[in-house]
Amino acid sequence: MSENYYGFEKFLSLLDDNNILKNATAMGVMVHLQKCIEEIKSNVLTDLISLDENKKDHYLDLKINEIKRQDYLKNYGKDKIERWLKEFNVNLEDILKNNVESEHFYKMVDSYFEQNFDPGTTEYNTSSAAQNDFLLYFLNFYANELIAFLESKKSTFKESNKQKIKLKSEELAILITKNFDELKALKQNMYQEIDSTFGSDPWADHTEVEIKYEFDIELATSEIKRLIFELYNQSKVDNYFYFDCPSEVYKKHFEARKDLYIIDVPDAYEVDFLISEIEYFSKPYDNRVIIGDSAHNYNEYVDYNDRYRITLKRKLEFLAVKLRQYGYIIKTKEGASLIDESNGDYKGWGTEIILEKTKTSNFTNPKAQDIKEAEPKTEKQLTANQIVLLLQEIGFFTHPKIEKTSKVKQSELISKICGLNSKNIKIKIQNLDKTLKELGENHQKDIDKIDDILNNLE
Repeated sequence: MSENYYGFEKFLSLLDDNNILKNATAMGVMVHLQKCIEEIKSNVLTDLISLDENKKDHYLDLKINEIKRQDYLKNYGKDKIERWLKEFNVNLEDILKNNVESEHFYKMVDSYFEQNFDPGTTEYNTSSAAQNDFLLYFLNFYANELIAFLESKKSTFKESNKQKIKLKSEELAILITKNFDELKALKQNMYQEIDSTFGSDPWADHTEVEIKYEFDIELATSEIKRLIFELYNQSKVDNYFYFDCPSEVYKKHFEARKDLYIIDVPDAYEVDFLISEIEYFSKPYDNRVIIGDSAHNYNEYVDYNDRYRITLKRKLEFLAVKLRQYGYIIKTKEGASLIDESNGDYKGWGTEIILEKTKTSNFTNPKAQDIKEAEPKTEKQLTANQIVLLLQEIGFFTHPKIEKTSKVKQSELISKICGLNSKNIKIKIQNLDKTLKELGENHQKDIDKIDDILNNLE
């Protein structure tokens, strides 16, 4: 993506970049967001002119949902930066116009604090904290501005003053995302306390701080799981679509989903849409997103049980019938380890879906040469859980220097060795303290696999 590109994809990438302050300042991000919105508004108005009336709202909803899917803190309002406005003696209107007459403000909020200040100093801590708060505010503010613009172009906008009765499923989705926002804020407070207490000490033990937040985090997590369970039942009553909705609901939304896809990819055929649906269901770890007032991925909050396994099976059977006329067959492997092939990260247990092209087909697709035959799969590398179990068996965690370090540092070291995500590895290290009953039969399968590997060395 070009540095001079300020379109919709750039806007989404700014919202979703958790490490953006390593390469930019909070004020710099604000300016980029403003340029993006100006460009996006122009592009949207141009697109709406060329679209049929019955497709305009679908187009706008697609944009709105993409914004809400991004990983930024929703509802991060002016109250979150009020203390900085007072400390720097500035007003928000001047900041948004980039017209603040304060050298100290720009020194703190528009400079690279990691380069300009020594870690642990008052200036470093002030600049770091202020830029983080302003960044989160800017992301939420401009996301809301763009959403409001898109909503204003919908055919139903003039009727928006009429009270809309929400479906119970919509209320549940809002409640779920609200709980996610609270959980995210809890974790952020914990990480900030760890940073302010221990700084960059690589050997610090964070256990005391983590225990302080443990109960509230577990309570919020439990409530999210309960609400997600309830949403599945209610979605059938309300005909409410989301990734894990019952197959009956999915079938009712199929044509609308296809229309949205064709709007987004005008040159696509139905077969292209069907293939995209298989890709969609192949990656639950990316696509399990609930959209309420904000949007959150809920993949790690559901178990791979019959409720979701069989529902997915019915959806795939429905798609298989449609794909057959285009010369495709679907093969599945239930209870498989799902690996993100882009980075090798283990994403949990689920149904592995393989789409294969048969030798004969009644459909001639001008793009057929772009569709590759399914390649035979090679044996996959060990998952994060299997790697941790193997390291435990060979005494890695009992090494004097390893044993006394925190689980965070242990996971970061293992990540450097195998290239997998350190946060996922940390979870697997924490699982070593749990009972087999808590972890389930899939964990036992991993233990058995490691035993087989070690036994075959003899």
